[in-house]
Amino acid sequence: MVETTSAGAEPIKDTKHKLNPKEIVFKYLVYLPLFILCLGISIGIAYIYLRYKIPFYNSSIALLIKDDKNSRGNTDALDEIALFKSKSNLANEIEILKSATLMEKVVRVTGLNTSYLVEGNLKRTEVYGYRPFNYEPVALKDSNSAYNVVLTFNDKRNFKVEGLGEKWYQSGEIVHGKQGDFRINLNSGSTFNPQYKYIVQYQTPFQAASSIAGGLAIRQLNREASILKINFISEIPQKGRDILNELVKAYNSTTIENKNKVVDNTVKFIDDRLILLTSELGKVEQGLEDFKQRNELVNIETQSQGQFDVMKTTNEKLNEQEIRLQVINMINNYISNPGKKYSLVPSSLGLDDPTLLALVGTYNQMQLEREEKLKTMPEANPVMQVMENQIEKVRVSILENLSNIKRSTEILRTKFYADYNSLKGQIRTVPSKERELLEIARQQGIKEKLYLFLLQKREESAITIAASTSNAAAVDPATTIWAPVSPDRSGTIRMALIIGLLIPAAFIYLKELLNDKVTNRSDITKITQMPIVGEIAHNKMADREVVIGAKDRSIIAEQFRVSRTNLQYFITDKKSPVILVTSSMAAEGKTFTSMNLGAVWAVANKKTVILELDLRKPKISKALGLLDKKGISNYIVGDAVKEELPVLVTNTTNLYIVPAGPIPPNPSELLLDEKIEILFNYLKETFDFIIIDSAPLGLVSDAKVLSRYADCTVYVVRQRYTPKKQIDYINDLYVRKTFSNIGLLINDVKLTGANSYYGYGYGGYGYGYGYGYGFNYNMPYGYTENENKPNVFKKLLGFFR
Repeated sequence: MVETTSAGAEPIKDTKHKLNPKEIVFKYLVYLPLFILCLGISIGIAYIYLRYKIPFYNSSIALLIKDDKNSRGNTDALDEIALFKSKSNLANEIEILKSATLMEKVVRVTGLNTSYLVEGNLKRTEVYGYRPFNYEPVALKDSNSAYNVVLTFNDKRNFKVEGLGEKWYQSGEIVHGKQGDFRINLNSGSTFNPQYKYIVQYQTPFQAASSIAGGLAIRQLNREASILKINFISEIPQKGRDILNELVKAYNSTTIENKNKVVDNTVKFIDDRLILLTSELGKVEQGLEDFKQRNELVNIETQSQGQFDVMKTTNEKLNEQEIRLQVINMINNYISNPGKKYSLVPSSLGLDDPTLLALVGTYNQMQLEREEKLKTMPEANPVMQVMENQIEKVRVSILENLSNIKRSTEILRTKFYADYNSLKGQIRTVPSKERELLEIARQQGIKEKLYLFLLQKREESAITIAASTSNAAAVDPATTIWAPVSPDRSGTIRMALIIGLLIPAAFIYLKELLNDKVTNRSDITKITQMPIVGEIAHNKMADREVVIGAKDRSIIAEQFRVSRTNLQYFITDKKSPVILVTSSMAAEGKTFTSMNLGAVWAVANKKTVILELDLRKPKISKALGLLDKKGISNYIVGDAVKEELPVLVTNTTNLYIVPAGPIPPNPSELLLDEKIEILFNYLKETFDFIIIDSAPLGLVSDAKVLSRYADCTVYVVRQRYTPKKQIDYINDLYVRKTFSNIGLLINDVKLTGANSYYGYGYGGYGYGYGYGYGFNYNMPYGYTENENKPNVFKKLLGFFR
């Protein structure tokens, strides 16, 4: 990709840098101490969390839901006798198992509405099983409200109650608390920590049941199996197992109770009728006995055997109709009774009308559904009103059907009665005593048959109850997974490791993202191919502008010597070469670089002069105390001659300075004066090297004006100071060849952070300094590391720094 420039200019190449994997690794590897610190902190926090977090365990039980047919046996005879049949639906069974009503039975059996807790300095744990004491309510003011009782024990096993002052109580002593009277009974052998609090939490059974039921997780193992997996997570494994085992027991008990409700109601009805019939049958039998004794009667069956057999057959048919009418009247009275409006209708008791049987079955099923829904919704609920209307309609239908059956039965009875009377008239010759005896026997037979019929139905109902079993069974007793499900130790450690790595990584990423300064070598090389002539380390001696001496072997001195060597390649064929030093903005070290480049050539026995052509801010004159000397501005206005301008720097032999002189009002115009060219010609004849300290190029155009005199240009960039966007401008100068033989010099380099690995290094481009001087920028000549070797603590501190 190229960018088109103005006419005559060379196209600008786009030099985008792709971050290679090595740079990415080194970018984060240099912050290894930060990663170690964050990992240590995150793992420490995770350890503390796991140490004091109360573990929770998962208890489970597998519940097999059997078909209702199998729960009553496999014989067809029992299926025919059973008066109540139902089908299982797994979704319905799950909701029943999760209901608070069923769980309330478990709570009442196990006493889980009263919890015992011990509160230490950092956590609160529940005590289950063996308890150090028992809480016994004596007289509660409100048993429908939850409350806590907080106890503190002393070394003498006495206790005081929070909120009741400082009075100490003994075991078994009645305490008059805010919630009512209670006593605390200490168990033998129990010990107490005076620093801990012992808490008794009381809830109503329904409140505790609602809380526990909400923690149940029930699912079907697979679509093909009718097995439900019930899970419960609790702090105490034994408590979780006890809850699940008792839940299965309560579920089985409730299932059997529901199955036997219709049968129980039928048995109760039959028992009431049997009591009445026993009394009536006894009276008939006693009357028969009295009649025979009074009239001294014997067997007279031989009389009128033919008519009697026919009358007997007719009498049996009449008796059947009489029994049928009585059964109809009993059922009709039962259904019509307002007190039995929502009771289950007993068995049809021998009535074989299919319509009646269907209506009775529907009526009983709807009564059961109404009873179940009353557990979860009020009677005034519109759903309940609709159901009651439906029940009433079915009840009216039953009454209408009974009325129809009764009418047809009465017609048959009238017919048989007429036949009976006809036969009775035919045997008028039979003595009246015999006829009276026959009437008594007929009444006795009716009562006996009805009594036997009801007794048979009662035995059938008893068999149904005996054959009823629960349609569910636990595959195995409840078990607990001993590895806690919360807290997840491995997951917590993994999360701590992830967080410990992400936090420093995010910090480094944001730091790099928000950084707009040149911080490493790649910030330059990925944008421009301009040669880098040198890298100058950070100078701790801020009060020294010249750090180069004849016998100076510090790293900065060596770096300027390397820069001098690199610059030789730009000016090999030049006599008295002119080197222009500039930068993008102030404070990038342009003046510092100019003076030390001059010094490094001066110590090489080269007569060197530095021109202070930053006429707006002349820093060299101020640093060397030359403000009173005549300078370039004096020369241009004719106040001085060129021969008197060079001033020898104190304590040097070959380094001269041409001061700027007084600050003029028009520096740019002065630099265009023809005397500047005369001055350069004079200096080239007098000195071996000429160095121009110009104004920053990013602010004024002085450097471009002076570039026509320069054989080489040194562009100074300061680490952590020069904006990255300036590198694009510098690259533009390089590509357009605005300056001849331009090269970069990176100033104020610090070997910290990423720079020491993949950015700036004093040997970053092939010029290593292994002379034994270390990295102490101010290390004097002849100094070695062993003379002041840091101890282990200082090394570790330096590593993390």
